[in-house]
Formats: sequence, C-alpha cells, structure tokens
Amino acid sequence: MHWREIGIDRMMVRKNIGQSSLLFVFLAIALFAFGWVRVWVVKLLDMGQFQTIIEQFRDYEKFAPVSFDALFTYTGRVGMTFDEPMVILCTVIWCVARGSDVVSGELGRGTMEMLLSQPISRARFLLSHALVSSVGLLLLCLLLWAGMTVGIETTTLTETVPPPSMRVPFLGFELPLTNDEPVEISFPMRERVDTETYTASVFHLFAFGFFLLGISTCFSSFDRYRWRTIGAVMTVYVIQLVMFGLGKAAESLAWLQSLSFFNCYRPQKMTGLVRDGDLWSPWSLSTPITEGMYPPLYYPGLLLFFGVVLYIIAIVRFQQRDLPAPL
Repeated sequence: MHWREIGIDRMMVRKNIGQSSLLFVFLAIALFAFGWVRVWVVKLLDMGQFQTIIEQFRDYEKFAPVSFDALFTYTGRVGMTFDEPMVILCTVIWCVARGSDVVSGELGRGTMEMLLSQPISRARFLLSHALVSSVGLLLLCLLLWAGMTVGIETTTLTETVPPPSMRVPFLGFELPLTNDEPVEISFPMRERVDTETYTASVFHLFAFGFFLLGISTCFSSFDRYRWRTIGAVMTVYVIQLVMFGLGKAAESLAWLQSLSFFNCYRPQKMTGLVRDGDLWSPWSLSTPITEGMYPPLYYPGLLLFFGVVLYIIAIVRFQQRDLPAPL
C-alpha cells in the first residue's frame, strides 16, 4: 500500500453522507431531546428528598458509575446523562450500523464490485467511510451536549429551606429555633451547573463510540454478511458488559474490570474530580484520579488508541482480502 493511496475520496464521502443522513437525523433528534428532557427531570425531585432516598441504597453504591456523594449535587445528577441507557443505545446504534456497513454491508448488497471499479483505492474507500462515521459521531455527542445546555439554561430549580434549628446533643433530634414555615426558593439551574463541566464527558462519549466504530469496521472487513458482523460485535459488547458487571459485583472478580473496555468509559467521574477542595483537571495526563488509578485522560486515550489500531487492522485486511463475487 503506497502512502499516496491513503486519503479521502470526495465521491465516497458524499455517498456515505447520503446513506447515513436519515439515521443521523433520527439519532440527532433523539439525543438532543433526551439531553434537554433529562436535565429538566432533575428538578422534579427535591435535593433533600433525593438524598434521603439514595442513602437507603448506600450498600449498592459500588454498582453506580459514580459515588453517591456526587449524586447529591446538581452537577453530578445532570452528569449522569452520559451513563443513561438511551444515550449509550443511540451511540451503539450509530457506531455498529456505520461500522458494519463498510465491507460486509457492501458485499451483502452486491455493490462492492461496482464501487471498487471506480478509480479509488481500498484504503481511500475505507478511510472515507471512517471520516463520515467519526464526524457524525462527534456531531451526535455535541448535539447531546447542546440539548443539556438548553435544558440547563431554561430550567428553574426550587428548593425548600427549613427554618433554623439546633441538634440536641445526645438525644439525636432537631429542635426548631423559630415557628416559621419552610420557605421555597427558586433560581435558574445555570447558577448551580456549568455546562463547560461536561466537555470532558462529551470527549469520553466520543472515544467510546470511536472504539465501537473501530471494532465494527474491523469485524466487517473479515466478513461478507452484515448480519453476522452485527452479531459478532454485539456478542463482544455483551460479554464485555457482563465482565464489567461481575468485576464490580465481586471483589474476587475485580480483575475482570481491567479486561473490559467499559472500564475506560468514565464520563461521570470527570464532573467530580475534587480533592482537598481543588478541582482536578479531567484533561490531565500526570495526576491520577485516585490512588491506584491512572490520570483522567488515560482512559479515553486508550479507547481512541485501540480504535485506531482496529481501523489499521481493517485496512490491512481489506487490502489483502480476495473479495467474493456478488451473489
């Protein structure tokens, strides 16, 4: 493969944009709307009541993607949007649908021979597809963030402030100091939540999706039937998810987490990197999050690295492969 063969073909880019536009529009609307509504839902529970409810499940904190203490803040609760099944599902749909279509999709439709009859190398063919898929993924992540931003800017929060009281020593109850009724105060959410806090979380979501694009494209380059490619990718996805869950559930199986790519998806932790009152940078490559862990940027960096490796494997395999005749 000559270095001149590596690049982007405009004709293939236009073709891929046309093929993916409808799926992109549906997912874009879903993610933008969900980001907006998800932020609005945060205000439905009073913070004090929410904390009381969550405290009852403290024993199950290890299964949560973030500590319960972070959930007691509006920033933490809004940040949980990136771990919602709806967000993960839309990301997986885009990445698996686009990645599985690169080679096995075209072979299954019988259009690969016609496409490669054009003056285009196989590397340019695959990289053009990768460009459209990656840019589409980035736009979907930004649209989710935009929906969250609109929600933060338009949502008004209401909190109930109890009258002043004093805890009685040794008796364990609160003694009210006045006969005043609790007071409700209203304020815009943007006073408590900064949208820029989630830039690192958006980057984590993109890195997670890029890895899925890489593995889907890699599997597609080895097969000729798209349904088998999708099945193989989802099998790996489910196995990795089960390994991650088992690693969290049992200390004896904690080593399984390090073998799962879900261990690198940590968008929620990026919103609560606080130590001794100072905010840690989620873009740091030198300061670990906690003892025994790697710096924040290490995790999405691993996803991006392996995503690139999988794309390289796909290009090499596609270059060397003898393509079957259309059925």
